Amino acid sequence: MSRGSSSPELVVAEDNSTARDLLLLLAKQRGIRAVAAADGEAAMELVGPSTKAVLLDLHMPKWDGFRCLEYLKENHPDVPAIVLSAADQAAEAVRALKLGAVDYLTKPFDPEELFAVLYKAFDLHRMREENETLRDAVGESVETAGMVAESPAMAALMEKARKIASLDASVLLTGESGVGKGLLARTIHSLSPRANRPFVTVSCPALPRELLESELFGHEKGAFTGAVKRRIGKIESAAGGTLFLDEIGELPMDLQPKLLNVLQDMQFQRVGGETTLKADVRVIAATNIDFAAKIAEGSFREDLYYRLSVIPLEVPPLRERPEEIPTLARKILADIARRRGNKAVTLTPEAKTLFQNYRWPGNVREMENVLERCSAFCDDGSISKNDLPNEFLPKITPGSIPSISGLAGLPLEEIEKMAMEQTLRLCGGNKAETARRLAISEKSVYNKLKYYGIS
Repeated sequence: MSRGSSSPELVVAEDNSTARDLLLLLAKQRGIRAVAAADGEAAMELVGPSTKAVLLDLHMPKWDGFRCLEYLKENHPDVPAIVLSAADQAAEAVRALKLGAVDYLTKPFDPEELFAVLYKAFDLHRMREENETLRDAVGESVETAGMVAESPAMAALMEKARKIASLDASVLLTGESGVGKGLLARTIHSLSPRANRPFVTVSCPALPRELLESELFGHEKGAFTGAVKRRIGKIESAAGGTLFLDEIGELPMDLQPKLLNVLQDMQFQRVGGETTLKADVRVIAATNIDFAAKIAEGSFREDLYYRLSVIPLEVPPLRERPEEIPTLARKILADIARRRGNKAVTLTPEAKTLFQNYRWPGNVREMENVLERCSAFCDDGSISKNDLPNEFLPKITPGSIPSISGLAGLPLEEIEKMAMEQTLRLCGGNKAETARRLAISEKSVYNKLKYYGIS
């Protein structure tokens, strides 16, 4: 296969034909352009300019997974690799992570968990590409090269990011999944005095507890079975730069005191080590969980939370900044076209309206996936209403359209109650959508539902 614009988004290297076919089927169902090979050498020949991630079995004919990781590091350093292997191969997983694998999953794998990890790898690939673009850009601001900030809420957020970038205080980014917390973290790093030093990411729920501890702090030779030599952890590799802890709310309870010590004293020890090392990093953490609930149930330390949230920043969901949706869509479609080597497709006016009316529960990440899929199948260089998933189409039936006949003479409170009931029913019980259609705040919707006794 030639390494042109037709190269795949995902390359699967797996010698088991059943697992290989399953992975290709799951990828196709999610709109991901994937190819597979039964040996490592053939798989590496499939990696091309459009490849966003590689799934690697560790034990294959010809080139094994370790050889493939070495090849990727030398020839495709921006392409993340995820390792799939047996549950009893923890030592080999540690070796794979040291060679550059970004994640590790055991067989048999949960498809949802696998693709959650895979989408994170796609995000990492995009960030690496954007970082390269930033380094090459001349006279282009970090904000316009990365974040889109056309809404008042995002403009205010970017202003705060600029103000706190020069500080070394810990930052906690909150917001729904897919809103762009990772990109904001990278933007803060790029605006900081640490910009020329590493930006290192650790995904807290992506690794088993034992591997996560070694990933963060490193380990000494002989620290555990399979630790055949010293390994430098992410805290050390981020020296002078920024350590980004993604989904920090999922950090295991027994690792929280160790991280707290890093934040309090800027010191740590490798696993199995006795030497105290200096942690020269600025920590940015991100989460989409409710910390108050986590702390109340005893699964997250309150003192660690306060250390992490010296500067809290909340990224608003996409539905609260609809004015940015057209710009984001254009930017994403331009990125897709650049990767594929094609001319960028556009949204028809009708599709653009549906985009702005859609709730985007998966936020920017969902938009990226939808546009990847739709742009692959659309005709005439534009995405129309018919190309969009069914959930984008209005779910309004004749019986659900409110009638305004017979309202004359009714008390205004009765009319308001009818409007609340019918709009809530029309929106399927979604109170945020009800608020948007009635042009009132979501808080007002809750107050009026309580006032009128509407359930």
